[in-house]
Amino acid sequence: MKRYWMGLDIGGTKCAVLLATVDGGIHLKDKLRFATCSERGFEPVYAQLTAAMEEILQKNGLSYADVNAIGVSCGGPLDSRRGVVLCPPNLPGWVNIPLKALLEERCGVPVYLQNDANACALVEWKLGAGRGCSDMIFLTMGTGMGGGVIAEGRLLRGCTDMGGEIGHLRLAEDGPVGFGKAGSFEGFASGGGMQRQARALTEERIREGRAPAWVRDGHTPEEADARLLAEYARAGDADAKAFFDHIGTMLGKGLALLTDTLNPEKIVIGSVFVRCEDLLRPAMEAELKREAIPFSLEGLQVVPAQTGEALGDLASIMAALYGCGVDPMEETEEKAPGVLEHYERLFRRYPALEGLREPVMEAYLLLHRCYAQGGKLLIVGNGGSCADAGHMVGELMKGFYLKRPFPEKQRAAIEAQTEALLPGTAEKLQRALPAIDLTQHGALSTAVQNDLDPLLTAAQQAAGYGKPGDVILGISTSGNAKNVALAIATAKALGLSAIGLTGGSGGQLKELCDCTIIAPSSVTADVQEYHLPIYHTLCAMLEAKFFGDGEKE
Repeated sequence: MKRYWMGLDIGGTKCAVLLATVDGGIHLKDKLRFATCSERGFEPVYAQLTAAMEEILQKNGLSYADVNAIGVSCGGPLDSRRGVVLCPPNLPGWVNIPLKALLEERCGVPVYLQNDANACALVEWKLGAGRGCSDMIFLTMGTGMGGGVIAEGRLLRGCTDMGGEIGHLRLAEDGPVGFGKAGSFEGFASGGGMQRQARALTEERIREGRAPAWVRDGHTPEEADARLLAEYARAGDADAKAFFDHIGTMLGKGLALLTDTLNPEKIVIGSVFVRCEDLLRPAMEAELKREAIPFSLEGLQVVPAQTGEALGDLASIMAALYGCGVDPMEETEEKAPGVLEHYERLFRRYPALEGLREPVMEAYLLLHRCYAQGGKLLIVGNGGSCADAGHMVGELMKGFYLKRPFPEKQRAAIEAQTEALLPGTAEKLQRALPAIDLTQHGALSTAVQNDLDPLLTAAQQAAGYGKPGDVILGISTSGNAKNVALAIATAKALGLSAIGLTGGSGGQLKELCDCTIIAPSSVTADVQEYHLPIYHTLCAMLEAKFFGDGEKE
């Protein structure tokens, strides 16, 4: 499978073109955004979208030949099976647009179109709060109340692609208007509906001669919305608390209908619920308990969405992955519990490294794939980094956090051969993750220095030890150590993958390596201090993955 995926996020206010890789998750590599200016109609927006697609590919040195598929997330109504945008109210002039056919003809790669709420549901199902569920409902609870339904392990679309239009459910004979219907779920419980109700409440209290606290504090009725009233509710204001109790009750009423109809394991709610869960949950749960079938409630969890601000960006990429039958988390197995424990521990202990989450995970995935396929790691560095290379080998070649006993059959074979020499050898020896420090081997190193060129000492060893599928890791605080760069360039030419562990701007290693972890400093000592916990974490993650059932040392 090719490495890259593209996404188009098409909205009435803004559009985005995204480029991503997929390896144990979706990793966004680049993004271009522009204002939709939807009043222009279809043709100008489409022309700008395709120009942005070509710009982002050119910027990254790619072509459509490097892309597996393109996913499109767009407001409905639409026909995802045929890939036709029907008539979204926020995109005037987009009527019966065969977007899938247009893009496939232009780009020569598969294109998959999804309703934006369904695409977001797929993201939360595969990457967020619904991970591992077979039956899940996702509610946007943003400006509107969109929804997506996962039933028995697949997205429920319905015969005309209108499955999941949860906001249209009527919760009362009369009430706030949403989705074109008075008393609808969207009217009561969406962010837009809450804003309209907050303003109506404010104006009513003013007419009654008892202006609410936020008006007395200088806010106008037009400023009243969920965010403002949440501040007052948390401060104990009775009007604001009553407002959220009412919204929570109507939310619970809507969830009860969904629970009785679909019997989900989880209901995942985004946007307003993420920010105001504490204010909404008590009344919501009370209404759910009153209205829903008790047996259905026994297995139900109502939880906030987890993917946060990235949800919209990930949705279009997820549309492509789902269309191709790819689960981004099943591309690797890095989610073994111990692996993520070490990963998260690094950033808890060293907050300054928070910005390195993606390259640390990317380096782990490269090493995981290498070892899973029977490969080995070559490591090279200078000075203090030379010591780090040897240190890292020590953690990989024997137990670090865990004991690594051989399987019983191998232990028996080793014991049979070594018992006369040293009884108990088989119980003492441990399994290893093969790693070679290219800074050692005195006889070879001095021969290369005398006969060839001192700068080629590590490159010669990389040429001798390396084979396709192996990984070379170069450590240089500046990223410009010439002997390290030569070793990596040689290894890359022979089919090895390369990881750089550097500082400053990344130097030459940033250009040479498949993945570069750049410590956030240009001071040599500081960079080296950051390198230690980074490579300790990589070693610990790999050990947890391959020997996670072992006892602690």
